[in-house]
Amino acid sequence: MKLKIGDNIVYGGSGVCQVEDIKDISFFHEEPQTYYVLKPLFAKQASLVYVPKENSAQVSRIHPVMSKKEAISLIDTLPITLGTWIDDRNERKEKFNSVIANGTREEILGLINLIVTHASLLSKEGKHLNAQDDRVLYEAKNRMNNEFAIALNIEPDNVSELIQQKTGLEIFA
Repeated sequence: MKLKIGDNIVYGGSGVCQVEDIKDISFFHEEPQTYYVLKPLFAKQASLVYVPKENSAQVSRIHPVMSKKEAISLIDTLPITLGTWIDDRNERKEKFNSVIANGTREEILGLINLIVTHASLLSKEGKHLNAQDDRVLYEAKNRMNNEFAIALNIEPDNVSELIQQKTGLEIFA
């Protein structure tokens, strides 16, 4: 994937980012190397992500933002299911965080559906999600809302309404 300044991309756990710069940087007095300087979009805090251009493992986590056609097609496939609930909290945390950082869009949407479904079952018992699962759900929704927003040229806050109108699902609410 050939990147240029101004491109919108998706980078692993950072979500939707804009390529702010491509420049040689020397960290810790080492030889300068070329970095993609990524600015996460919709981030509450100003932060930059530095991805070494020659580090194939990190560069492989950079993907183009879905197209409008891909976004509509993906919405039309909802709901997506992703396995069954993992009872072991540590195993679940590892699996969920892996999906957020490295999963496909379909896997992330499946994760959202899995957690929302589990939350609904808990609610019927008068219980709620633990903080860890709630955080993962927030991150997954945020990541997908932001990518859908870029692809569909709408505000992230309007994504859940659009999905509900098209599918009748409230998984992003």
